[in-house]
This record gives sequence, C-alpha cells and structure tokens, in this order.
Amino acid sequence: MNSKELIETLVKDLTALPHRDNARLDALRRRTNMIVRKVFPESSDHLKEVTSIQFYPMVGYEGQPDSDYDDSWRSGRSSMMNLLNTFLEEIKLSEAIMVDSEPNAAGAKDSKRVFLVHGHDEEMKQAAARMLEQLGLAPVILHEQPNKGRTIIEKFTDYSDVGFAVVLLSPDDLGCSKDQRIETARLRARQNVVFELGFFIGKIGRSNVAALYREHANFEKPSDYDGVAYIAFDRVGRWRFDIAKELKACGYSVDANKLL
Repeated sequence: MNSKELIETLVKDLTALPHRDNARLDALRRRTNMIVRKVFPESSDHLKEVTSIQFYPMVGYEGQPDSDYDDSWRSGRSSMMNLLNTFLEEIKLSEAIMVDSEPNAAGAKDSKRVFLVHGHDEEMKQAAARMLEQLGLAPVILHEQPNKGRTIIEKFTDYSDVGFAVVLLSPDDLGCSKDQRIETARLRARQNVVFELGFFIGKIGRSNVAALYREHANFEKPSDYDGVAYIAFDRVGRWRFDIAKELKACGYSVDANKLL
C-alpha cells in the first residue's frame, strides 16, 4: 500500500469503530501510531497530534454521568477523523507536485546549492535547512561558512553564487514611519534580510527567489517586491511543498515524495 491508501484504511476503520469499544479503540490507536511513523518519518508533530487526542474525560470522579464519557468519545472520534483527513490532504498535495516525466523548460540546475537567508527565528532556519537537505540540496547558511579573513560583505558575495535563494522573513524588528505614532509600529524582518532579498532578486531574478514568512496579524512584508513568491510558514507544513514546487519550476530536479 502507498501512503494515501494506508491513511485511508485508518479512516475506514475509525468510521466502523463501535461506540465506546475500548478494545477496538486500543488496537486502532496502536495501528495509527505505527502507520503515522511510517508515512511521516521526519515529523514528530504528526505523531504528537495523534497521541494527544483524548477519548475519555480528562478528570473523572465518582458518580460522573455516563453522558460525559459519551461526549468525550464522540469528541475524540471527531478529532481523530479530522486529523486523518488533514494527513490525506497533505499527501494529496505532495502528489500534485511530484516530479513528472516532462523536462522543465528552464533545464535542470547543475548546482545543488541554495542560499538560505535568515533572521533571528531559529525554528524557521532549521526547518527550512532540513527541508532543503531532504530534497537532496545543499543549504548555504552564511554564518556556518568559514570567514577566511573576509569582511561580511565579501563573504556574502563569495557564497552568493547560487541558482536559487530561500529568504526567511521572520517578525524580528518593529518599525514605522517617523511621521507616525509608535503605537502604529508593525513587525518586520531585519534590515539585512530585506537587503539580501533585494540582492538576490537583482542577481538571480525574482523567479529564483522564494520568501518564506511567519504569519502574524501585525507583520509587514517588504513592499515593492512584486513577483516574488511569498509563502506562509504554516503549522501543517504545506510551505515545504510550495518551495519544492518553486524549485521544480526553476529547473531543479527535486522529488517532493522525499518530504513525506
């Protein structure tokens, strides 16, 4: 069975699960844990989401009405079904952007190096770097490269010879126009990140740059960068497949199945 079929069997078994059949539930949860580990080996969050679902009241007490157990069971079953359907959507999304047999018009990129511009958000940096490595690419993170007596700008220029750049726009700074009140200030990416975004747009072209931003109600994306692929750093992880799709369109030979 492929990944989609495995999750579909869980949906089928959950649908047929008799109400408050504890033995069948225990067997289903064990099988679900096993399949989720197999289908999403690189994601601990998926397994945590499965194991966190409760089918019984969090706190029990003597004389607790039976209806409490019925409500908890129904709630747990509904949460499990929603989660499994989310897993199916993720798998279908990855299948939609799988590498096809037709060559790209841009031609395959020879270099596997992809520059990773980042701010202070360590989670975004590590997640993006691991995603690129899963695709068989080599993320170039400036501070991880040797200095060799060079200034920052010299080092940056030397390592910027890449075919694609992923720019992480995290809400690290706060700013507004000098004519506005400080209360109107909005979260922004750091100035060096915005500078490097513009640098790579000018050097390799905006179609070869993907800007990954962390969603926040008060976050201000850089202006005057029309045509850049802005991708939301979502909790589910769809951003990984969106970036893989952009890489594929730019001529990189990548297989999105490696992200499952």
